[in-house]
Amino acid sequence: MRMTRSATGRRAVAAPAAWLVGVVAPLLLAASVHGQTLSGWPIEAPPEPLEPTEVQFPPYEVRMLDNGMRVIAVLHHEQPVVSVRLLVGAGMVHEPPEKAGLANLLGALLDQGTAARSAQEIAETIDMIGGGLGVGAGSDLTFVNAVVMSDSFELVMGLLSEVIRQPAFAPEEIERQRQQMLSGLQVSMQDPDYVAGVVFERLVYGDHPYGRPQSGTLESLPTITSADLRAFHDLYFAPNNAIMAIVGDLTAETAFETAERIFGDWAPKLIEPPAFSAPPPPASRVVVVDMPGAVQTEIRAGHIGVARTHADYMPLDMAVRVLGGEGSNRLHRVLRTERGLTYGAEASIHTLQTTGDVVAQTDTRTEATAEALRLTIEEFWRLRRQPVGLRELDGVQAYMTGSFPLQLETPDAIALRVLNVLFYGLDPAELGTYRERVSAVSADDIQRVSQEFLLPDQLSIVLVGDASAFIDDLPAAGFANVERVSLADLDLSPGGLRVVESAPADVAAPARPTAAERAQAMEVVRRAIAAKGGADRLRTITTATARGRTTMYTPAGSMDADTVSYTAYPGRFRVEAALPTGRIVQAFADDEAWLEGPDGVEDASPTVRDDFRASLRRDLIQLLLRAADGGVDMRPIGAASADGRAAAVEFLTADIDEPVRLFLDPRTGLVIRQTYVSQGPAGPEETEELYSDYREVDGVQVAFRAIVRRGGVSVLERELADLTFNATIDAALFARPGAPE
Repeated sequence: MRMTRSATGRRAVAAPAAWLVGVVAPLLLAASVHGQTLSGWPIEAPPEPLEPTEVQFPPYEVRMLDNGMRVIAVLHHEQPVVSVRLLVGAGMVHEPPEKAGLANLLGALLDQGTAARSAQEIAETIDMIGGGLGVGAGSDLTFVNAVVMSDSFELVMGLLSEVIRQPAFAPEEIERQRQQMLSGLQVSMQDPDYVAGVVFERLVYGDHPYGRPQSGTLESLPTITSADLRAFHDLYFAPNNAIMAIVGDLTAETAFETAERIFGDWAPKLIEPPAFSAPPPPASRVVVVDMPGAVQTEIRAGHIGVARTHADYMPLDMAVRVLGGEGSNRLHRVLRTERGLTYGAEASIHTLQTTGDVVAQTDTRTEATAEALRLTIEEFWRLRRQPVGLRELDGVQAYMTGSFPLQLETPDAIALRVLNVLFYGLDPAELGTYRERVSAVSADDIQRVSQEFLLPDQLSIVLVGDASAFIDDLPAAGFANVERVSLADLDLSPGGLRVVESAPADVAAPARPTAAERAQAMEVVRRAIAAKGGADRLRTITTATARGRTTMYTPAGSMDADTVSYTAYPGRFRVEAALPTGRIVQAFADDEAWLEGPDGVEDASPTVRDDFRASLRRDLIQLLLRAADGGVDMRPIGAASADGRAAAVEFLTADIDEPVRLFLDPRTGLVIRQTYVSQGPAGPEETEELYSDYREVDGVQVAFRAIVRRGGVSVLERELADLTFNATIDAALFARPGAPE
């Protein structure tokens, strides 16, 4: 028996198991039914962390110059070094939609010449004093930063003033930078990692500027002129749209006096913020970008998040760290350590000035794409449904509080941290209480924000790889509605990736099917019957005996069991499971159900008995034959297959309370998914059974692998070893032990 991560936090009563040709025989989670748990397993705990060292945030002071520029001075005297960072609130979000890449190009040009110095002179000046100079742009801002020895503070302040206020935008430098960016983009567009990232942002943010590629596109960059750059600079570069952090070995008065003297004559401007549409609401969407020949698939899954100023940012950040960040990382454990599907997996929360996103990402070998994606989505569900363990919470808190001092070791690191706080409109005093606020977050807080902000059924999913090698596996993993686009046809311009309102394939139709709908549904049924082996062959089946291996996921971990199931049509079955806790038997016959375990024999509860009965009525063979004989009302549902025919059907039967839906593989006609509502411990739950690895047994196509999911989380996986039809089954197997003969 192996231990893996638990896939559900629920105390299950019965987990229906997809078994053979379509026989769905219930297999009870024995550890729950008989009150047993997986205990006594050896666990080796990691060593205890060292006691946290005391951290004192350096003294600081914030002032606003007369022209509106905010300046913060942080005193840090451990080294004779000063770091200066200047942010201007002008980034990708402010550029015209048709000029994507404008802010990025402008940022790269800031140190490539000013009104007084050439690019070479700027480089020689900073090298001469042993300093460093950096420039660039992001989604919301443009930045200039420098690190120098304290005695060069005034010189570098003058240099920064030139760079930020008087860029030359020389034509030869514009063209040189443009060509470098175009060459880089051509390379990037062949990189699955880059493509996955930009497509994911388009899906999440839609036509909002955050959805545009920050580096621009091959079409937009050639259109940017020096006039565009100057207009952008004139519009947004002003002291009242800037923040400066000065950190290092100097006095506050020196910092403020120098800033006033060098930047005080910078004239303020009236700046109107740009108007743009809000990001679309989260919606389920799967986009496959086809890169033939790729040996791996890049996977992204996520949705819109929260702004940095949101009151629940801290617990949500920690929840995402549990999912796939530092200190915990469930995704890495499941995908790499337990399944060996990847070299690494992570999840992160990105915050921008007005909103943000949550994204899980990994890459995997092509043939494992569907499985890796399914497991990734299940971890989203598990975080919502199952409370975070204390060890996981301690790990995340220990990492965050332990790494915090490392972010305050140098003047440059302090300047970056302080500017982030100011730029997002937070109080710098929060830096002094960071550890206390991290330690105050509880497991209940993490589950609360996970349930509120993590939306596994509304994820934007991007897969970049060789689509032909994995796209047919996606429906069996639960991803039936997929948009496929070739890399050559990928359009990242505004409106290029059309934003669609996502709706599940099985949206309820009108109450009563029409005659035309019944005829379409009957065509689906006939295709499914023909693919399975034909009605004549299916009608000859009277019994089925199957042996296999089943993994059940419980709150205490996973259990592997060798199982044998016996089915005698139309209404009897028996399942025997060899569990670590003992042998379990479940049986249903003559509308009665009973269980046998280490504690003896007992009648099944009415709920379990009803679940057993419903599972037989949902059996694929019986359900399809009943439908073919006109005994079940039905309608087609969902999108049509490529040839225009319906690929799914909904059955409406008087003896099953909720509709049952079957989804066909459009290529083969085999049933790859069944959905229905079952009675779980917490009430009715959406349940789906996913069928794959079909093999022929005596002229019948049988799914040798099945996965059962409740509420989006796997509760059971089964692999068949062998199956026999029409063997004689002793009627005594279905009789309750001790019952009168």
